[in-house]
Amino acid sequence: MWRNYKRSIVMMMAVAIGLWGGLLALGIANGLVTERQRTTIEQHISHIQIHNPQFLKDDNIRNHIGNHGDLMDIISSVPEVTGYSGRTMVSGMLATANLTSGVRIIGIDPPMEDQTSGIGSNIIEGSFFEGPGRNPVLIGRTLADKIKVQERSRVVLTFQDQDNEIISAAFRVAGIFQTSNTTFDETHVYILQSDLISYLDSIPVVSEIAIILDDIDESGRVAGLLKEKVPDLEVRTWAEVSPDLSYLDEMFGVMITIILGIILLAMAFGLVNTMLMSVYERIQELGMLMAIGMNKKKIFSMILLETSFITFGGAMGGVLLGHITIRAIQNTGLNLAVVGGDSLDYMGFPSVIYPHLDTSFFYTLTIMVIITVFLAAIFPALRALRLKPAEAVRHE
Repeated sequence: MWRNYKRSIVMMMAVAIGLWGGLLALGIANGLVTERQRTTIEQHISHIQIHNPQFLKDDNIRNHIGNHGDLMDIISSVPEVTGYSGRTMVSGMLATANLTSGVRIIGIDPPMEDQTSGIGSNIIEGSFFEGPGRNPVLIGRTLADKIKVQERSRVVLTFQDQDNEIISAAFRVAGIFQTSNTTFDETHVYILQSDLISYLDSIPVVSEIAIILDDIDESGRVAGLLKEKVPDLEVRTWAEVSPDLSYLDEMFGVMITIILGIILLAMAFGLVNTMLMSVYERIQELGMLMAIGMNKKKIFSMILLETSFITFGGAMGGVLLGHITIRAIQNTGLNLAVVGGDSLDYMGFPSVIYPHLDTSFFYTLTIMVIITVFLAAIFPALRALRLKPAEAVRHE
């Protein structure tokens, strides 16, 4: 290694920088995917949703969940559940003097809803149904900008009751919220469940029950348990509600392997070049060793060890540097708003990313580096093994 120490150091630095850059890129990408999953689940779809099967085909208020009170008692008895909320939902129109826009109107019980979507913490202007006032409504920042309204502005909501009769009512903007998804903010508004029920002239009905668990990995098991208890209702996990979110999570695992493979493949070509140069420089010495009885197994082991020292030396430096960089950014977050934050919001990605990589990832990386070392050592070693001692000793 140290016969030409400059070349060895350059190769080790190349390995270290390559792995550092790859780990940093993967950490940011993983943080992006993880934050999108977390914010989408916590702010919008929850871990589990329950509906009347007919509601998924026709979101008319008549397709509500029967005996929702008994169902909520069942849900509250499940130890893994940390919060749940019953929502009354209708499709309608929001109109102002400036513009009319189609929206999904969600009637909520504020304390229960704040346990599931945390919408109260996303209020950026006004209040979360606090203080006196008739017919308060919460609208998203994107929608507020579109229709040019602000806190205490008057809007008109139009929707249908269960008999398809048109209902229009005036509401006043109590607050403006902002989530990680601007498309959601533009198409959804929140009103009090009691107000919506009163205009529908109906008994209290629930269109959707959203459930938050203490562990996302328990979603499938808890959903299966609820399906057994309410077989006539549609119980879906977050992965079933949003298949694209589940697919993105699975795709990222494949993407990690592909990116690492590309990085290690480039590293392998550099190692092969370095080790071939090392072999060519020592043809005479290798011939001498073979002439005095050093077998091919030991020659192969010598080249493999030299390749391993260079690779693992650089890999350890790259992994350590990558780990330190990711941990440093993870604590403060990486704000991508300056490079297109609005575009990320439209796709449901948060602007602030907290890079991280699971511990299991580093085990996978170690295995891939070992395989790379072995493959990179084969060609130079075979070149050395094909040397003829008599010719190699006379090589100049």
